[in-house]
Amino acid sequence: MADHPQKQYQIEPHHEVKETFADQIGFMMFDGSTLKIDFVAVRMKGSTPPALPEGHVVSRLVLSLNGAKDLINQIGKLAAQLTESGLLKPEQGQVTQETKPN
Repeated sequence: MADHPQKQYQIEPHHEVKETFADQIGFMMFDGSTLKIDFVAVRMKGSTPPALPEGHVVSRLVLSLNGAKDLINQIGKLAAQLTESGLLKPEQGQVTQETKPN
């Protein structure tokens, strides 16, 4: 990529940045200049049976086009590593979790 070949700067860790847990990706949209991704946590509605699951947006990530390209490239590398290690299995353009017999 000519516009962002490698990061030529040091990244400073900020340990005060909070982490957010998500079960899945919710709404995702690219508007031509930014990629927006909602992260969803599934919670049970009510405490008495039958408790029904509900999805709650817990965080939203907004990336510039360069940030979106970097995310896609990094996820591609991660997917290749997980596939190589046997944790993921590519199947008809989708990635599924590899099931191993006990």
